[in-house]
Amino acid sequence: MSNNQFLHSDEQDDKNLKKNGLSDLSSFKFLVSFGYKRKKKFLFALVLMLFSSLIAIVSSRSMGHLVEYGLFPKDFDLSLFWASLIIGCEAVGLALQWFGRRILVLNSSETILDIRKKLFSHIQKLPLGFYDKQPQGRVITRITHDVEGVEEFFTSTIGRFVNAFFMATISGAAMCLTDLKLGLILIASMLPAVVLVYTTKNMVRKVNRNMSKLSSALNSKLNEYLNGIDVIRSYGLENWSHQNFDEAVNEHKNAQLSANLLYSWTRPLTAFFCTLPLIGLVFFGGQEVLNNTMSVGVFVAFIRYCERFFSPIMMLAREIHVIQQAFTSSERVSSFFSHDTEDVVLGDDGEVAEHQFEGKISFKNIWMSYDVDDWVLRDLNFEIQPGEKIGLVGSTGCGKTTTVNLLSRLYEYQKGDIEIDGKSIRSFNRKFLRSSIGFVAQDPIIFHGKLRENLSAGENLSDDVILNCCDITGLSKVMKDSKIDLNTQVLEGGENLSIGERQLVSLTRILLGDPKILILDEATANIDPTYEKIIHEAIEKIMANKTCLIIAHRLDTIMNCDRLLVFDHGRLVEEGSPKALLDSKGQFSKLQVASQLS
Repeated sequence: MSNNQFLHSDEQDDKNLKKNGLSDLSSFKFLVSFGYKRKKKFLFALVLMLFSSLIAIVSSRSMGHLVEYGLFPKDFDLSLFWASLIIGCEAVGLALQWFGRRILVLNSSETILDIRKKLFSHIQKLPLGFYDKQPQGRVITRITHDVEGVEEFFTSTIGRFVNAFFMATISGAAMCLTDLKLGLILIASMLPAVVLVYTTKNMVRKVNRNMSKLSSALNSKLNEYLNGIDVIRSYGLENWSHQNFDEAVNEHKNAQLSANLLYSWTRPLTAFFCTLPLIGLVFFGGQEVLNNTMSVGVFVAFIRYCERFFSPIMMLAREIHVIQQAFTSSERVSSFFSHDTEDVVLGDDGEVAEHQFEGKISFKNIWMSYDVDDWVLRDLNFEIQPGEKIGLVGSTGCGKTTTVNLLSRLYEYQKGDIEIDGKSIRSFNRKFLRSSIGFVAQDPIIFHGKLRENLSAGENLSDDVILNCCDITGLSKVMKDSKIDLNTQVLEGGENLSIGERQLVSLTRILLGDPKILILDEATANIDPTYEKIIHEAIEKIMANKTCLIIAHRLDTIMNCDRLLVFDHGRLVEEGSPKALLDSKGQFSKLQVASQLS
């Protein structure tokens, strides 16, 4: 990846295949590894399918005996016996096949569930830096489209593949045991079909990779436009977005057409090559029958053997694109699992999971970079006393948000150390540390579910406790006016709530957590005028007796802070009370003048 490229390129790009690509064998091993804990059930299913194939061969040989010993001599009793045996074998084989496939499908479904759970668990362990450089659509594609490709392998392909392998192997062995010369001739006549399937598998893999990559790009673009539909509508960008989306659709369509073109000649050609054994059987076997060196019954049995032999090869030729798609999906899922988790990026988790925070914060010579040698924070030094209200100000991109993100260990710093109450934040358990720091963002995060669930955030809290906090923040009054209660269903992102209601939900959630350290990142930037007074009062209440870090551009928001920290290009350039900094005519004063002029 070039230094000036922000987003990571797709794993299926040609330049990334050397690192992320997997061979067919490696892909197969990766897929099978997920079903290892159910190996006994899978093996039992495969044994049932093996017996089904053996019984099919018995049925094929019985067909020859029916013709030779029953129909030719016109022996009704023997004909009835062999016919009954054939029907019985086919019924038993079908039953074994059904039970084997059923066991495979049930355990495959459980395996797919394990994969989805593991993927979701891995998503939660990835650092924020990963999501900063990955389009949402690409991540969604991994846990939907790519898992569905793996699911097809487990629920359908593996059963057909194993059954075809058993049937072809046993049929070939039966032909060779019955007549070695003719059997070897017929097996050899299948080599062109096998060679064709083998030589085109890489071509199939390539077109599947391309389709998967373009499908991911298409999903990413669709996700972008759906999330930004209000901006697109507001600025009249419908034609622009439509044109860009059409380009992505056309690229995917062309990739699909290329795949269809490949299948349009490989499948008929494979089907043609699969008929060669029948031609060989008629020519060589017919001669043996005419020369009385092979009985008619054996010849009929060979016809059945031949059918059992080339049908699996034809099936594999039809299924090769499904198998390669599954291998491509496994390649993408594997590469997703290969991304470093927080334990790797941030180092081992701290052990301190219990601590009564006082709220003293110290940044000591902090240097931080998202990319090598591109420092976002440079030699940052400051100290915040328990209960202080500190404002962080500066132009966009100066390092304010990065500073508060480091406090929660959302990103790693390369030099210096950050301490809370005299302890390095690296010594704290990350989950405990983050749960101990309240964060109120400009755009509150609201999940789909009941209002109670959004407020409690997974904690087992009584309604009395929740409603008491709602009274403190003023959410109770808003709930009464809006005729909503704790059981009201909230849509994703709080779409059925106003901006003010969402912010009050966020503030009440923070109050319920009762953190000792509070971070407000432009929390009052998008206040609904209807709720402005209520929200300001709520913020004042939750800020009481807490160490607060406030990021804001509005002068009235930060003038009540005890001190201000002024940032410029990742450095702390000024520090002091709001009034003192305004009087000093320094960087902060210039920022306020620029803000008023704009």
